[in-house]
Amino acid sequence: MLHFDNVGLYNGLFVMQDQESKTLWNHISGEAMYGPHVGYTLGPVGNLRQMNVSEALELDPGMQVAISDRPYTGQSGAPSDDSQLMGMFIETLGVEDDRVPRMDMGLGIWTEQTRRYYPRDAILERDNAFVDSLDGRNVLIFIDAQSATPTAMFVDAESATAEGSEVLLDTGELVRGGVLYDADGNPIEAELPQQIFTRWYGYSLTFPGSEVFGL
Repeated sequence: MLHFDNVGLYNGLFVMQDQESKTLWNHISGEAMYGPHVGYTLGPVGNLRQMNVSEALELDPGMQVAISDRPYTGQSGAPSDDSQLMGMFIETLGVEDDRVPRMDMGLGIWTEQTRRYYPRDAILERDNAFVDSLDGRNVLIFIDAQSATPTAMFVDAESATAEGSEVLLDTGELVRGGVLYDADGNPIEAELPQQIFTRWYGYSLTFPGSEVFGL
């Protein structure tokens, strides 16, 4: 068993270090970057999507909800351009991929065969939901109505339409609150590819040469 601390920055991303061997680990890919455990990878153990409490309870009504006693600062939003990215982050950046603006937000997906980035604007341009192909399988790419974040989910459908808080599939299934339901309204355990909602610079420096949807 290893215990981890956040110890620094690399490629503008936080780096983990385990207390036992002092190995440095990439927090997205789980790969050991430097130290005795180079050659090893942590996990993956599953997807942790961004969601609100309502979605979490729809996913699992028995889920425990932890509420922090720290005061909320009231700050909102995220930096949208380089001037808002702290210098200490910029100084750690490697050779960047300029096909997409550095601070672009989007959904990054990775499998054993494929690395692909979906700019959030490209999903919005397709009316918030569409079906793409990933390693020979259909994958639903959509903007979750509750969390407003992009999500990817393997499906059997050929097409999808976002309507209000739901995404309707041509199979009669639908997605609501991040949960897939069959045509009779019963929840289905959906399979999700490894994914992260992040900025382009972080994803592209972690997975160099990745595909960019729309380019």
